[in-house]
Amino acid sequence: MRRAAVPMLLAAAIIAGCGNSRTTVPDVRTPDAPQGARAVRLGHAGVRFRAPVNWADLPGQGARAGGIQSRTATVAVWRYPRGEPLPATAAALDAARARLIERIKQRDGSFQVQGDRSLRLAGARAIEVTGRATIAGLPFRVRSTHLFKRGAEVVVDAYAPPADFDRVDATVFRPLLQSLRLR
Repeated sequence: MRRAAVPMLLAAAIIAGCGNSRTTVPDVRTPDAPQGARAVRLGHAGVRFRAPVNWADLPGQGARAGGIQSRTATVAVWRYPRGEPLPATAAALDAARARLIERIKQRDGSFQVQGDRSLRLAGARAIEVTGRATIAGLPFRVRSTHLFKRGAEVVVDAYAPPADFDRVDATVFRPLLQSLRLR
């Protein structure tokens, strides 16, 4: 009788999976909800802003001064010195906005403009373009803000997957832009 019990116990253990539960696959796509705030200073670019404590820093590389990211959501800050005069009037800013949209479409045929406007931000004349783009073969919604001040154009590109964009835009992207300071 004991010999018959051993195979039955062994079969029961195999069927039960030896007590191990399934391990859930970690989420590598959904951007983290922001937690707290910290100061980010990109001193060499003369840019500073407030960012969530739990979002990682994006290192500078070439014209990219730095930024932050959480999984598939990114804020990249670029600084381009400009030799030509920066837009100093509303009319000049409108003309720059039209040229910018034209250049965006030429560089990225997948970009679909959803909105554009001129504004003042961080004491600078600025242009903001929102839309949809394909980055590395994946769809994203984008908020690209171009600020003109002291001989330079500072670009803040913020993007996230379409399903996450509204949440991340409201909790991270727009608050970051409101905290932006240029030196």
